[in-house]
Amino acid sequence: MVSSLAAQLAKGASLNTTLLVDRSRRKTAESYLFTGREADQHDLDSIHALGANGFLQLTSLNNAFQDFEEPLFSSGARETDRILLAEEAIAQLDLAISGFLALLGPYLMEAPTGKVLEWLVRRFRINEFNVQSLLALFLPYHESPHFAKMLSILHIQPNSTWSFLLPFKAAAQNVPRVALVTEMLKNSDATRFILDLLPAAVNKKTSHRTLLAFNAATIHDYLTRIKALDEGTLAHLLPALLEPLHHRSEVTKDAILGSYILLSALTQICQLTAAALRAIIAAMASSARRVSTTQFVNAVISVCEAQEQLDTLTDGAGKSVLKLLNIKQELRTAEKWRGIEKFLCPLLTTVCKRMDDEAPAFLEFLVNSPTAPTAVIKHLAHLLAVRMVSGDKDIRLQNLLACIQQTASRSDSDTQESVNEILTSLSPTQASSDDAGSVVASMGADERPSQTLGSIQDDPVELRSIQAALIARIHDTSAIVLNTLYADPALALPVFLADPKSYLDGLSTTLTSSSKPKRNILRLHLTFLLAHFCPAATPTSTEDVFHKILFPFLLFSKARQHSTDVVWELISQHPPDTIRVARWGNGQAKEDGEADATDRMTQLNTAITEKLAENIVKSDRYPSHFSDFIRKAHEIDPALSGHRLLDACAQVLEAINLQRLPDVDIPQTQTLPECLDDSHLDRIVVHKLTSKSTTHWLQVYFLSRVASVPSPASQILDWFQDESSAVDERTLYVKLMRTVYKLANSSPTSIGLTVGLLAELFPHLRDDALAFLAGVWTTSLDSAPELCVIALRHAAAFLEAHSKEADGVDFQTILPALIICLKNGDREIRMAALDCIAVQRIMVEQRFSAVYAFDAIYGESEGQLQYLAQNDLAQYVTAIMDHREHFALDPSYVKAFHVQHLGRAAIDKRTKDSDYKRNVLCCLLSHVNVLHLISAQIALLDCLEDVSDASKSEMLQPLLLALSRDPQSIQSGSSSTERFASLVVASLDSSITSALNNATSSLWDTFSTVIKRFLEPGPSSVCRTVLLQKLEQGLFAGLNIDRKVQLCNLLLEAGIKDADVYLCSKKLLAMVLHDTALAVRLLLASKPEPNSSPRASKRAKLSETSDDTLPRLSLLAEVLAGIPLPGSLDLVSRLLETLHDVVQSTTSADVDISYIEQSLMSAVEHCAEKITEIPNLTPSAIRLDILVELIRVADNPQTFNQALLLMATLARLAPDSVLHNVMPVFTFMGSNVFHRDDSYSFKVVQKTIDCIVPVMVSSLKKTHSTRSDLYLASREFIRVFTDAHNHIPRHRRTSFFGHLVDVLGPTDFLPPLCMLLIEKMANRIVRQGPDAQSSLILPISVLHRHPPALQIFTLTEVLREAQRLIARAADPEILEPSLLDTLPDEDQAQSLPTAFRRKAHALVVFVGSAAKMVTSSMPQISIPDDGTTSSLVSLLVALANDHSDSSDTRPEDISQAAHAALAKALRCMPVTDFIDAVLFILRSSDSRAQGGALDLLGERLGDVASPTRQRITPRINACLEEMQRLLVLHSDGPLVASCYKALQAIASTMGPGEEGSLTEMVPPILTTVRGRKMALPAMAALAPLSVKLGPRIIPFFRDIVTQCVALLQDGLSAVATEALNVLHGLLTSIPTFWGPAELTQVLKLCVDHRTSSQTPLTGLMKMVSKRAPTATIISALTDLWPSLQESPHTERLVRYFELLRRCLRGGSRPAVQESTRSLFNIFLEAFAFKEIAEPGSEAETETIAAFIELVVKLNEASFRPLFRRLHDWAFANEASIDLARKITFCNVYAALLDYFKGLMNPYMYFLMQPFVSVLNDYNAGTVNDSTFWTGVLDILSKSLMSDDGAFWRDDKLRAVAPALVQQVAVCVRLDHSPESKALVTDCLVALTDSATDDTLLKKLNLDLLMHTRSDEARLRVFALACATALWEAHGGKLLPFASETTTFIAECSEDEHDMVITESLRLKNALERVAGNITGL
Repeated sequence: MVSSLAAQLAKGASLNTTLLVDRSRRKTAESYLFTGREADQHDLDSIHALGANGFLQLTSLNNAFQDFEEPLFSSGARETDRILLAEEAIAQLDLAISGFLALLGPYLMEAPTGKVLEWLVRRFRINEFNVQSLLALFLPYHESPHFAKMLSILHIQPNSTWSFLLPFKAAAQNVPRVALVTEMLKNSDATRFILDLLPAAVNKKTSHRTLLAFNAATIHDYLTRIKALDEGTLAHLLPALLEPLHHRSEVTKDAILGSYILLSALTQICQLTAAALRAIIAAMASSARRVSTTQFVNAVISVCEAQEQLDTLTDGAGKSVLKLLNIKQELRTAEKWRGIEKFLCPLLTTVCKRMDDEAPAFLEFLVNSPTAPTAVIKHLAHLLAVRMVSGDKDIRLQNLLACIQQTASRSDSDTQESVNEILTSLSPTQASSDDAGSVVASMGADERPSQTLGSIQDDPVELRSIQAALIARIHDTSAIVLNTLYADPALALPVFLADPKSYLDGLSTTLTSSSKPKRNILRLHLTFLLAHFCPAATPTSTEDVFHKILFPFLLFSKARQHSTDVVWELISQHPPDTIRVARWGNGQAKEDGEADATDRMTQLNTAITEKLAENIVKSDRYPSHFSDFIRKAHEIDPALSGHRLLDACAQVLEAINLQRLPDVDIPQTQTLPECLDDSHLDRIVVHKLTSKSTTHWLQVYFLSRVASVPSPASQILDWFQDESSAVDERTLYVKLMRTVYKLANSSPTSIGLTVGLLAELFPHLRDDALAFLAGVWTTSLDSAPELCVIALRHAAAFLEAHSKEADGVDFQTILPALIICLKNGDREIRMAALDCIAVQRIMVEQRFSAVYAFDAIYGESEGQLQYLAQNDLAQYVTAIMDHREHFALDPSYVKAFHVQHLGRAAIDKRTKDSDYKRNVLCCLLSHVNVLHLISAQIALLDCLEDVSDASKSEMLQPLLLALSRDPQSIQSGSSSTERFASLVVASLDSSITSALNNATSSLWDTFSTVIKRFLEPGPSSVCRTVLLQKLEQGLFAGLNIDRKVQLCNLLLEAGIKDADVYLCSKKLLAMVLHDTALAVRLLLASKPEPNSSPRASKRAKLSETSDDTLPRLSLLAEVLAGIPLPGSLDLVSRLLETLHDVVQSTTSADVDISYIEQSLMSAVEHCAEKITEIPNLTPSAIRLDILVELIRVADNPQTFNQALLLMATLARLAPDSVLHNVMPVFTFMGSNVFHRDDSYSFKVVQKTIDCIVPVMVSSLKKTHSTRSDLYLASREFIRVFTDAHNHIPRHRRTSFFGHLVDVLGPTDFLPPLCMLLIEKMANRIVRQGPDAQSSLILPISVLHRHPPALQIFTLTEVLREAQRLIARAADPEILEPSLLDTLPDEDQAQSLPTAFRRKAHALVVFVGSAAKMVTSSMPQISIPDDGTTSSLVSLLVALANDHSDSSDTRPEDISQAAHAALAKALRCMPVTDFIDAVLFILRSSDSRAQGGALDLLGERLGDVASPTRQRITPRINACLEEMQRLLVLHSDGPLVASCYKALQAIASTMGPGEEGSLTEMVPPILTTVRGRKMALPAMAALAPLSVKLGPRIIPFFRDIVTQCVALLQDGLSAVATEALNVLHGLLTSIPTFWGPAELTQVLKLCVDHRTSSQTPLTGLMKMVSKRAPTATIISALTDLWPSLQESPHTERLVRYFELLRRCLRGGSRPAVQESTRSLFNIFLEAFAFKEIAEPGSEAETETIAAFIELVVKLNEASFRPLFRRLHDWAFANEASIDLARKITFCNVYAALLDYFKGLMNPYMYFLMQPFVSVLNDYNAGTVNDSTFWTGVLDILSKSLMSDDGAFWRDDKLRAVAPALVQQVAVCVRLDHSPESKALVTDCLVALTDSATDDTLLKKLNLDLLMHTRSDEARLRVFALACATALWEAHGGKLLPFASETTTFIAECSEDEHDMVITESLRLKNALERVAGNITGL
């Protein structure tokens, strides 16, 4: 028993047990971040905070982490214990953890990762339950300390896949790769796990660089170390390597390269099938675009090299390869590698099979490759030839075959022989019937092409094929082939003329590909060209012959002199007449033939070039000839001059396309002119024509010749002009010189060459050199800063030279160009410019006699430069040099310098200094006027931008006028022109205000012109912005009032012409219009003409102009409306007058009058708001009648609304004027605004009410002090709004009237407003009756917006008005006025009494409908004393009892409505008010009201909060007294039922202090119960009292029990339920006071009445058994037993023992043990009853269950004697055996075995011998009762199965085994049912399971098998089935007896009965499953 309990506890132990024990007795916590002791210091909350912080950091790195916040890091996850989760929840948690860990891969080394891992370890114990996921995360980092750290806490089981990590875990070391690979070689599971890491990551998109590196390195080492790969490993390895290639668009380049490497390594160690290799190459090709082509080619060759060559690739692979970038070049580079043919050959097969667009080019490239492997060429030739023979007549195939043959002829003999063999094998000799045979044969190098061509002239397809083959033959190097080709010109010429371009291109390639073509080959080609082709060709083809074929051989060189001789010889024999530039006699060559060879070639070259140049110049097609020839010639003819010469130079420079000086060496003994001597260059050309050095010298020669070109005569050059548009000679010359200068200084290493070229350039420039240099640096400041520095250095040298000569030249003309350099960002440029200025500083000390480039520095210019006097120049230059360091350090200092040096301060009064500043400024600005280089102009203006001086605008006035005359010249979007114009316009600043204010100055005209032009549509917006900025920055403020008005008018005029200008003008006007006087004058100037024509409804179109002033006024009004105007009454008055003029004006079709009106009103409002002091004005000072008139005539809703708002605003300034016009305002508002459904109109109404209504209210309150007078006086005013309520949109009515009430004052005007609203719908309300809620929704909604106290006050006022109306209706003589005593027009037909009653009825209905539950959150306000809840209730009660209108009584009369309102009001009142009202009603005499009040009390009291419930206790006691009084007066009826309903509610919520009053209510209740008529409500009220009163109900206890039992016996279901509730309450509240008498009544009731699990008595039985004292209830049951013995009815016995079972189960153990004897006697007596002795009956089952509950309460000492007595009762008297007792005993014992299991086995000691005897009797046949036999076997079976070896030992088993084996035959004899057979089988199996003695087992097996020899077939079948069950269950134990069992099987297999044979086969199968094949046994 102890061991069993221990096993159960161990099985149910939690896996968290180690975490729940005391900390001092358990191991330290496992932690990833902390040591064990440190981890114990951090609780789970702190670790969760740490993990959550790390998680937030991770989400900032990757948003994908956010998906795991809820399952792993939320507050819910913090409370999750995975040990307590269900399997599905654990699976979901593991899935979330694995997904999260997969995402952590790239961030494992980051700090936040450690935090989240620490949380996962501590909370979810991932180191124990998610080992695989952790290893997948950490293995790529196996050599890092992080892996060692995690490994130290991983739970790795011995003998598992990862047990090899245990030594590293113990040593706290990381795992080297060698150890990991070694384990992979031994452990296939680890290998597969590592192989799957990268594919799994790729599929989940979680791969990272560390994983890629780990995968590549580890698997590579694995492949290099493994000796052989089996099929299983390869089947797993290959898909893992290909997986990244299949996801090529989702993986990185590194993943693809890693797969390439591993696939290469794999193919080196094993041979793959063709399909596998083809799949690998296809996958590699599909992903090749993600890597470089070189990497793909290297990898695929490596893969193919070690494998058998494939026959073909997949179509997709071939297509992907051809589309790779530079694939042809990469394959050519790789052709020298071993194994290339294994990739190219299958690729060629695939390409030739598809033959798409890319294929021919690829194949041609491969054929022409000089390094293509022979095997590849042979394979390609075979493929092409096979296709041609098969009928493919594609011309591209024939060309390729021709190229292959030609290539083979130039190759070694083996290649040539192989190709010829392929062609020969497909020649016509072997395929004579094939048409393609002739085509293949035509590729041979013999004389058949001409014959073939002649034979197929009539076949166009074959003709095109042969033509392509013949054109391909021009590449042949065999003279025999070419002789044959050109042998018959008549046949060959049409072929070449058909496609001359292909022919000439191919011939050019053939002749120029080699530097020395064979002369006989050259002669053959040229003879055909000149003699036959040129005469028949077009002029274009003839020129191509000259340029492509002849020209490369026209000049002599040492290497080509003989070839050139051949060319000139052929030209002389066949002169090309169509090429005029080549005309030349050969006589001179023959005359000089005897000279030295080199000299001869030099002379000939000179003569040839001169002749060619002469022919070109004289040609009528000079431009085209020169353009073609300039790329080949090396001399510029001196005969050219003027523009033609300059154009030729430009084309030469463009042709040679130099970016820097060529690298040539000038000998130290020679100068550049000597090196460029004609004879020297001619020799170089002759000796080294193709040398790069020769080309360089010729390029230098061109530069020197261009540098020596003279400048255009008699023309002044502008060296500062922009060279982008070189159109005339001057511009072209400047461009050429700049180009030469740039190239001359482009190479820092060719110093000699630079010096030589500059020495050639500067002498030709002469004095213009300095201007030229200035032009160079000004045009190259941004594009070439190095060139600028060089030019400045040269300029400094130039100036120093003049300084030393002291020639008196003033160089101030270049000073602005130097100033420009000072603002450049390059320090070297600034330093070089300062050096030049420093030289000028020295030169100003000399006496000047001339100015450099006087009036010519910028070429011919209309403008005049201003020059500085020498003193001013010296002062300016000196000032610059004094700040030299600042200029050198800061490029922006130049602007600050000029501001500081030239700016005029207010204290500067010295005339001389002022004149100096003016002179310098004017001088610099004059350069701006004259310059044509816009970048220089911008730079100068930028330097002077911040200088504010009137002279700037004066000097730039010409530019301003030019810009204003032609504003379109400013290109929109051009940054330079816009910047220049903006700088010019920026000169119009505040410094010119005095000049503008001067009436005699012409600057105002210029200024106004500029304003007009730049405010027009079209010109640059940048200039407009600058101009407006200057106006804002003081220019406008400095003008006088007249100029301001003029300028504003200009702005207004401009603004109405264009939308963009409109916005700009509006913005500027908004900034400057803050002067009241200016605004008034502008309004006066824009005053419209009055007229009464129709008003416009549309706004002005800004793109159109108008003759009237309204458009200008529209803009002005819009500006005034949008700015904060000063508070001025004059301005307000002027604006209103203008508004009046607009209203009365002549309208224009394109002007929106409404918009002007609205803008003017906005301006008035803004201005009025600024007036803080309210003046004492007359009503006529501010003319509000203008607004009234506008409201009258306005047809625009916005105008109407704005006028109302303005009137509300002006009410503050002129309240009297507002009051004079208030009625028209409300009249128009009601007709125009109320019906509109928009928020703005509603706000307008609200504001109007806010401003006007308070005035009316104030007036009313002053004249009427009482409430009734105020109601009557305001009636008509309020009716204005209530009459219009139907015009207000439905959804805005509540808000409108609520706002109106708030403004009027809720306390004073809410009641009359609600009553007037109700008056409008009184008739409809009376008709609808209780359904009038929808009609009253408006007044109810308005009422409910206010606090509860005000609502109650309003309702009392409404009821008082109803009373007044009822009184007036009852007595017409009453003259007291009331609010609703007037009749509307539609009610005039009714009589006054009827109308008054209807109104009163409607008011009462309103009170009932308006009653609402009060919330405590609403504010409380003070109200009059007569408006309380009591007043409301009293008024309702009075109206309910008032029957004065009985003459006109109907069901819906006022009294009925008052009753309903009273009930509704009581439901909605606060608790205290409600109780007071109920008490008030109970003390009244209205029984109907009393009943309703009590019903409401019963409904609402349960919802009262406890604190409030306690506060109302005194009122509840008072109510109880009144209820007791009513119960005494009334014995039945609805009022009594209501009393009990309320009493039930009070009792259910009873509070302290109410016990006495409730106790006094018990006697009336019992009295009512005895009467039975009202028993149901009385018992319902008594039920809570029985619980709540407790001991106070003891005096009435017995009487209550008696009455309840009596009611239950009556059988009334509803009353019975309440009676049971009372009994339950008594059992709960006073269980100890229940005595045997009371319990006997209840128990007898339970036993005697029919019950089921659903009846109420079942609950009573449960309650009695739980609540009643155990001893008392046992005593009562004992006393009740004799009555059952007298009439032992089955149902009564069942209910009795059910009660006993419940009592024993819930009773206390000591009480049960005290009554053991009497209870056992009852059971023995009960077991003797035949009703209970019936096996399987409900009575037996319930009795045995009760007996088991008794046994549970006993200990072993108490139970043992009882068991012996029970045993003796069944088995003691052998003489008089009572079989029924034994059966009952067996059932009891079986039930005890089921409940106590093995604990009952020791008691089998008493039963074993009797049971054996019984079994023997059954075997002997003396007993045949199957029930008893089944019971005995069932007990033995359960005992054997529940035994743990303590009782059933072998000795006891030997005693029972024979008898049990014999029961096989007994079973067949007694009962052949499957249940009996199963029972015998289970018993034998259990016996075998418990037996350990082989002898016993052998005997058991043999005895059982002996039954198979019985004569009865059924016994044999059953015996075999039992044996089969034994062998299936315990074959291991019976294995020694297999041989003897085999004998019986053999016997039975020959039995005549089929079932026996079948069972023997089953036994045989069971035996063979244990012992194997038994054939030989």
